[in-house]
Amino acid sequence: MRKTIADIVVEVLKETDNPGIMYGDVVLLDMVANRATHTTLMKRKNGKCTHPLNRHNRILDALEKDERFEKFYIRMRGIRGNQLWRSFKLKDSVNGS
Repeated sequence: MRKTIADIVVEVLKETDNPGIMYGDVVLLDMVANRATHTTLMKRKNGKCTHPLNRHNRILDALEKDERFEKFYIRMRGIRGNQLWRSFKLKDSVNGS
């Protein structure tokens, strides 16, 4: 059976000892995308690379549908002013805490 994107995120978070993942975690999100070889996260069917922002949003969209993750927002201040960034953390039952 193929692993879902959420399954791969759980693996990456446990391996890297991170409590969660958020928009802007480029290294973690790209680790997930590289492991999800059964999807078109890294390359589309026409052979072109998927834009990083699109693939990162697709990963976070997949986590919204998974019950193992708790969603929250982090307020970030940047060039565009205040922004809310989507963040997800593993629920305690999955994390083993």
